[in-house]
Amino acid sequence: MVRPELERHAEDLFFSQRNGEPWEHLPYWDAMIDYRACGLVSMTHCIDVLTGKDLTPADVYHMRAAYGVDQSRVASKDGTGICGGDAQFQFNEMNRKLFGVESRPLERTVAALREALMQEDTVIWASSRNTDFYSMDGSVRTSRNGHVMCFWKYENGVFFAKDPGLTKEQGNNVPYDEERMEKWLGGWTYQQFIIGLAK
Repeated sequence: MVRPELERHAEDLFFSQRNGEPWEHLPYWDAMIDYRACGLVSMTHCIDVLTGKDLTPADVYHMRAAYGVDQSRVASKDGTGICGGDAQFQFNEMNRKLFGVESRPLERTVAALREALMQEDTVIWASSRNTDFYSMDGSVRTSRNGHVMCFWKYENGVFFAKDPGLTKEQGNNVPYDEERMEKWLGGWTYQQFIIGLAK
């Protein structure tokens, strides 16, 4: 999709990892999707935004399980692995085959994220912690554990995020201006990827 078409398709697209969603109690990592699978749900956002598919987090979960991924072992016990392993490069072969997308390196700077979202057919899967996460109503929460979001659009100095930890009303297209984004990126030192269509 060209960028304007991608953004029109993405505007209303949203999944939560909890809040009564039918997939929230599926086992994942050492708990369930509602507590641990922000990475999985954010990857679902990335897949659907880029490809126009209408996969749900449950679809992605079950497709990966059928491929042979043990959903209870997709992250390291000490927390040093990617949250859920969803975007790590070792999963590129699977993500290309099942979903038609792949992860690419991304520098952890506002400028790099801005440049990535100016390209055709790219979104961003990124996490942070010990920093502020915002809601559509302007309220702020701090995540001490890592939390992943899909950043899918940059416009007029603002990054737009899909935050799976919230309801659609509060988590769809949450604005992060460049000052907020600088602070958000500073909460952690890694776990950010360009997600693009498979080459």
